[in-house]
Amino acid sequence: MSIKSIVGSGVGSQNLISLALAGGIKPFTEGFIASTPIGDGTIVSGAVKMVGGVLAHKFLGNGLFQNALTAALIVDGGEDLVRAVMGGNLGIGGGNMDW
Repeated sequence: MSIKSIVGSGVGSQNLISLALAGGIKPFTEGFIASTPIGDGTIVSGAVKMVGGVLAHKFLGNGLFQNALTAALIVDGGEDLVRAVMGGNLGIGGGNMDW
């Protein structure tokens, strides 16, 4: 098995490079959005990030960076939704992660 075959493989429709890039993008998008009134770890921030991921895919199209940005936003949005429900933080802003 060659390195090229490993790197070229993927999960679902995403290749491993795109997924690794998404892991690098996520902290930056999360930090940027958390510094706004939308916050982090809430139902609202989760919905905003997931809609942002869908819109990024729709308007930016397919490509390594575009797919990574889409994945980063959608994964972070899903994480916020789960944290909000588990932590009881259903509002906007902040985010109490003590669950």
